[in-house]
Amino acid sequence: MNELNQCLKTINDGGIILHPTDTVYGLGGNANDNNVTRKINHLKKRELNQPLIHLMSDIEMVNCYVENISETAIEFLSDSNPTTVIFSNSKVKNTNQNSIAVRIPYDNFCLNLIKELKHPLSSTSANLHGFEVPNSLERIDKLIKDNVDYIVKSSKIFSSKPSRIIKMIGDNEFKVIR
Repeated sequence: MNELNQCLKTINDGGIILHPTDTVYGLGGNANDNNVTRKINHLKKRELNQPLIHLMSDIEMVNCYVENISETAIEFLSDSNPTTVIFSNSKVKNTNQNSIAVRIPYDNFCLNLIKELKHPLSSTSANLHGFEVPNSLERIDKLIKDNVDYIVKSSKIFSSKPSRIIKMIGDNEFKVIR
């Protein structure tokens, strides 16, 4: 529970955490803070306004951020194959993005963290832009480890396979991005 509390404090203070998800190690922070997005993108050495995935705890939370979620989208979000769904009908209007990418993780630590935060967790893989996604904490670049505010210790080894990405085009129409 101490790790969870430290993550909550770090995120609520505008910091970035390095944490395991259900797919890969991620860089995370407050999804409602545009400065966090810029800090994470700067750390990864990519465009500062590039959007991040919003990890959410459940469909109820997704409903707070997305208008009129179709049954098809709910099926993707509930799938046992980790799936990020991009919606163009975001309720969030304080960004320069027209869309929002959402995933509901299966990792218990992530889910508990998001539930305690009571809002989404921004997340992206913990690699420098253009480089391989590391499959363990030990393989994460020192630059990243040295520049996050808190590291969740884990011995998890991942397959280094990030989530599938689906873009919703209509209620039942979609495009597979990855």
